[in-house]
Amino acid sequence: TTRSAVSLILMWVWAARLTYSYFRREDWKFGQREDWRYTKMAADFPRCWWFLSFFAVGVAQQPMLLGITLPAYSIHFVNRYVGWADLLVTLSCLAGLFTAWRADNQLRAFMIKNERLVSEGQPKVKLLESGLWQFSRHPNYFGEQLWWWSFGGFAVLLGQWYMLIGTVLNSLVLATVTVMTERKMLREWPKPRADRYREYMRTTSPCIPWFKW
Repeated sequence: TTRSAVSLILMWVWAARLTYSYFRREDWKFGQREDWRYTKMAADFPRCWWFLSFFAVGVAQQPMLLGITLPAYSIHFVNRYVGWADLLVTLSCLAGLFTAWRADNQLRAFMIKNERLVSEGQPKVKLLESGLWQFSRHPNYFGEQLWWWSFGGFAVLLGQWYMLIGTVLNSLVLATVTVMTERKMLREWPKPRADRYREYMRTTSPCIPWFKW
């Protein structure tokens, strides 16, 4: 159906953007840097990490991947007419993909600028507070969440709202990881930069873009 074709195109666009963003961040190398969360877990549980990693890294990922793609079942196996609501959901999906892409590019430009400043012997810019990052501390996460909730919107239109269970789980995990990441930054950054980020946290929305308060 048209809905199935559109959803597949959107999924491919999402996958291409995420893959490109990942390899660009890693300087086009594969597996060169381990996620800091796994490094920490390995240090905290050295004796049983070989066993724990099987569940924490391998098994735990599969329910999440299955969960966030549950709406695809509704899209491909429930045949209903395509209406204006499908167009709105599609536009919302595109908005999420564009937001994540734009935020990633702004972050990349910020990092490249700081690398150039360091090479010139100048101090780094402490925080990225321009563009989308002026209105959200994690606009890339917001774009990703908008994409998945919009994708789940297709299932809601088809009368299977319960397919959003994986999307809810994904959001809860992301919120938890975001808190962990910010705590790590505040703990490890130099005091002036950490204090600047605390002020940024006080005035800037954690996820959904909004005006400073």
